[in-house]
Amino acid sequence: MPSPPPAAPADYFTSHRARTTRPSATVLGAQHRTPTAALPGSPRTPLLGRSISSHFGTPGSFRTEQEEQVVYELGARHFSAGFAGESRARCVVHFGPEGGRRVGDYRGYEPKSPEVRTRRRGERQADVWGADHELYRTDIRALDMGLVEAKLERAVRNIHTTYLQLDQKPRKAVLAIPSLLPTPLLELVLKVLFNHYTQAPTITILTTPILATVGAGLRNALVVDVGWEETVVTAVGEYKEVFQRRSVRAGKMLTLEMAKLLDVEAEKAASLKHGNAEFHYVEDVTQRLAWCRPRNSTPAEPADTDIAEHKRIPLPNKHSKPLLIPFTNLSDPAETALFATSHPATESDDHDLPIHDLAYRVLLALPLDLRSTCLSHIVVTGGASQLPGLKHRLLQEIQHLVETRGWDPVRSYGSASAQHPRVLAERSSNTVARRSKPPNLAESEKVPPSKPAPTPTPAADVVIPASQRPHDDLNDAISLRAERHTPHAQQRKSKEVPTEVRGVATLGAWAGASLIASLRVKGVHEVEREEFLRYGLRDEGAVF
Repeated sequence: MPSPPPAAPADYFTSHRARTTRPSATVLGAQHRTPTAALPGSPRTPLLGRSISSHFGTPGSFRTEQEEQVVYELGARHFSAGFAGESRARCVVHFGPEGGRRVGDYRGYEPKSPEVRTRRRGERQADVWGADHELYRTDIRALDMGLVEAKLERAVRNIHTTYLQLDQKPRKAVLAIPSLLPTPLLELVLKVLFNHYTQAPTITILTTPILATVGAGLRNALVVDVGWEETVVTAVGEYKEVFQRRSVRAGKMLTLEMAKLLDVEAEKAASLKHGNAEFHYVEDVTQRLAWCRPRNSTPAEPADTDIAEHKRIPLPNKHSKPLLIPFTNLSDPAETALFATSHPATESDDHDLPIHDLAYRVLLALPLDLRSTCLSHIVVTGGASQLPGLKHRLLQEIQHLVETRGWDPVRSYGSASAQHPRVLAERSSNTVARRSKPPNLAESEKVPPSKPAPTPTPAADVVIPASQRPHDDLNDAISLRAERHTPHAQQRKSKEVPTEVRGVATLGAWAGASLIASLRVKGVHEVEREEFLRYGLRDEGAVF
């Protein structure tokens, strides 16, 4: 008799449901409250058997740590550093004669002899004024590059160990430098940063005018950088340097004029002999008491009643009486050094133009659309720009130049009695070019001088031949009429506002570099460490 066929395997869930029935919550005893693994093969959801925070809560330890970037800013008299994403630098190291002393060198505290302290006013020159407080100069022909490297290396080591407290982990860096920095100086700075124990893999190079524009939240701006050695005016369009000019009227000339003022006042009071005011003393007086008066005010007619009071300035010599200088006179150095009100503007060369005339010439050289944008986006930055009243005075001077001179590049027409119209203003369209017929001079001469000359009647329009027309395809009448009725033209016309001279505050170049680094924007000029140590600056030029 044949054996019966084997029974089909029962369904897992059916057999499990038949063997074990889940008790209700009301009859669940103590032996069922704790889940056990007594029933093998029964699928259960583990209760906190594994961490679910990584999927449904705060990320756990597998999160990648955010990469830190170090931001550096190089100046003629300072070197600042900090981390990307912060609003300001963590440290600003200033260079001076005291910063290069070794341990145990107390020559700075020894009393100086009178012949060493004596300095005649005629011997004070701009090229040697404040040379001990500078890291570098733009003119590197007489610059000791070894000394500059030693100063910068010591400053970087002090910053990394004292303020930033960096370890040996490689970190990317962003370097903010002035425009047109000499290539030997740039190569020296990169060499110091790459040879440090942090060993930055890459360094992104950015210029201060672009960073000042970013710090102001703009895309187009006219950046007036009143620095230490020179004032640089740069037109920035879509984060690119379009046009740039510079002048030597800056912070160095300002302190030099203040030193001359203190020497004259001290000689009048017989407190000092031969004008021996030290640099640190003059700079301290400039930072505390120097100011810039408005354009319409004069020393004889001050703008405020409090200006007429005298300021008591103590002298470095303890045995001398303090100087009593009118507060109005403390604005003369800014007038002489920055705005050159003591001599006519025609006597200034291209390298020592007043800062307002320099900004006006940069605006004059720009295209029309960018000029109208930059005129309302003027960013004044730099160390000497913190002088009280300087920004307001600069905007007033630019507004006065625009109102009086307009946008005519010709300053003087010489013997011409009136201004000649420009050739571009006389251009007409190519399709229909008509010009009124001039009156007949022979008939006008026959009129007796006692009677007034009759008004000439307009003659018929004369068609000028195409060969004699001034051609201008951009001013074609048909094209202009078609563009006038487009939706874009109507929208642009509705948004047009009168252009005015307006200044915009900025957070500075370092804050702009910190913002760019935190957003992880890839720079145009990135120097790799391995490539630099092997080849140096191969493809990069002197302009960055």
